Amino acid sequence: MQIVRFSVKSKRNLSMKGKQNIVLLLTMFVLSMLSCSVKQDDNVLSKEFEGEVWSRFDYLTASYNVVSAPMTADLVMEIAVSDDYPNVYQYHDDNGAFTIVMTVNAPDGSRRAREFVFRLKDKDGNFKSEKVDGYYIYELPLINEMSFNEVGVYEFKIESKYSKDPLCGIKYLNIKCVQIKK
Repeated sequence: MQIVRFSVKSKRNLSMKGKQNIVLLLTMFVLSMLSCSVKQDDNVLSKEFEGEVWSRFDYLTASYNVVSAPMTADLVMEIAVSDDYPNVYQYHDDNGAFTIVMTVNAPDGSRRAREFVFRLKDKDGNFKSEKVDGYYIYELPLINEMSFNEVGVYEFKIESKYSKDPLCGIKYLNIKCVQIKK
C-alpha cells in the first residue's frame, strides 16, 4: 500500500510541478509578446524659447535612437505662439506663415531635407487655433508614415526660415515620433 501511495503522491507532485511549469512558460510567452509589441513613441525634440524669440540661425538639433527596425512612424510638431507672433516690429507679417527646414541624417549616412510652410493665421490675419493661457497651440503634421529602416541614431536639425530676424512670439516647439507600424 505504501508504494501505491508513494506513487500517487509522486504523480500529484509531478502534476503540481507540471502546472507550475505551464504557468511559467505561459507567463514568459505573454511577456515576450508584450515586449515585441511595445511602440516607440517618443519626443524627438523639445525646445522652449527664452523670451519667446527664435533667431534665424539658431538651429535646433536632436538625436533619436531607433531600437527596432524597420519602423514606420508619424512625425508631428507641436508649437505654441503668442499674439506677438510672427513679429513685434513694424514690418509685421499678417499671413502668419511658419516656415522651417527639417533635415534628418540616418545611421547609414543618407540624408533627407524638406521645407515646411504652415499657415497659422487665416486670410484675415486671425489665428486658426483657440487661445489657451495666452498661447495658440498647434499640432502640425510633418511626415506621415516616415520609414526608419535601420536601427541606430537619427540626427534631426530644424532651422527657422523666417526671413526677418528674429522670429518673435514662439513659446515652444516639440517634435514627436508616433510609431504606427513595426
